[in-house]
Amino acid sequence: MNHRTVAYAFGLVMLSLALAACAGFDLGDIVKVKTPHEIQQTTGLSSRVSLNEAEAEYRAWFEDVQRTGAQWKASIERAGEIRGLLGQLTLTALDEVGPTLAGVPIAGPALPALTGIVGLFIGSGRLRREKEASFNKGLKEGKSFGGGGSVGG
Repeated sequence: MNHRTVAYAFGLVMLSLALAACAGFDLGDIVKVKTPHEIQQTTGLSSRVSLNEAEAEYRAWFEDVQRTGAQWKASIERAGEIRGLLGQLTLTALDEVGPTLAGVPIAGPALPALTGIVGLFIGSGRLRREKEASFNKGLKEGKSFGGGGSVGG
């Protein structure tokens, strides 16, 4: 092929594309985009879709992911609030029951020790520090009721 034939063929293709674009033909329907495998599984799209379809599907998928993420985040925050409330109720209940059981010979020293040991295994730093403070207070009160002697001796 000589240069003149290539130039005419190129010009004819460009003219055809320009006329098609003027007639409302969208090149986004011709250009294909590869769809990631994970997106294919969640949306049911084929492995290759047109550019126009990919843009529309991407917007819908992205909005769905943002909405789902926001719902999950709100659920996690709500659960954290409930955990904090339950933790405060537990500490309040122990503060109320502790002095009552302090007069009982075995339960008095055992309750702060048990709550302190359980508090050591709880992952929350703030709650652990509160449990340790309660444990130390219980030991101090237990020693004052028990005569300050060692346990088991």
